[in-house]
Amino acid sequence: MALFCFVVPLFSGGCRALRRQLAGWVAGRRHSAGQAPDWDRVAFAFQLVRDEYGESIEDGDFSRIPEMAAVLDSGRAALGRLTRETLRFDSALEEMKGRILRHEPPWVIGKMSVRLLADLEKSGRLSRRPPAVPDLRRGGALHAVACAPCHGHPHGPLPPAAAHMTPRPPDASATLRTPYELFNRITYGGAGTPMPSFADTLPESDRWDIAFYLFAAQWPPCATNALPTLSASELAYLSDYNLWQRYGWGAAACLRRNIR
Repeated sequence: MALFCFVVPLFSGGCRALRRQLAGWVAGRRHSAGQAPDWDRVAFAFQLVRDEYGESIEDGDFSRIPEMAAVLDSGRAALGRLTRETLRFDSALEEMKGRILRHEPPWVIGKMSVRLLADLEKSGRLSRRPPAVPDLRRGGALHAVACAPCHGHPHGPLPPAAAHMTPRPPDASATLRTPYELFNRITYGGAGTPMPSFADTLPESDRWDIAFYLFAAQWPPCATNALPTLSASELAYLSDYNLWQRYGWGAAACLRRNIR
């Protein structure tokens, strides 16, 4: 579709029309030139392609790939004005877009996404943290209203409405590795799926409450007081596998509930 939109002006208005279209694209690309880069939006773009591209290829459903390409474009726009700091990630987003449009193997795209996400986290660019200690009870109540009608309740079956959705909604935390990643998915939505963005309908604290609730709900009740209490800021970026490595198997049952 993007190729079609750029080729048509060559035949309907010549190079002048094409230049106008390119100028409009550049203006949109630089809409945030005066602002700091939105690294969380960039991380979400890599995260979404990592999680959804392989599934689309395996299902033989290529219709969602242009939507994923659009998410990568939004990541480029979120970088704002190109600088030495942002140029590498701008190039990576552009390269990834080309790769998925060529339908390259999912393992290639997945490996690239994981590497770039790790680079973003290690560099300290991902600074978004819960503004307060997440309220798990409130998160459960919000989930029941905003999420369960499509995803069902934790450990429960998908609701009847899911049968009419393409693709079917997964378990809410099936592929997302950290509360931060789940927060991003709630914030920005999906690509070519029924999953909407809740950025304008749920306050940031509500989105964090839901994300932390879902990670806690994966585990049975806490049965020990022998584990430390971690901060919400630290837990937001730790997977259950990270917690297992540090504190032993099953430690997440307590660490995900006892938060400071």
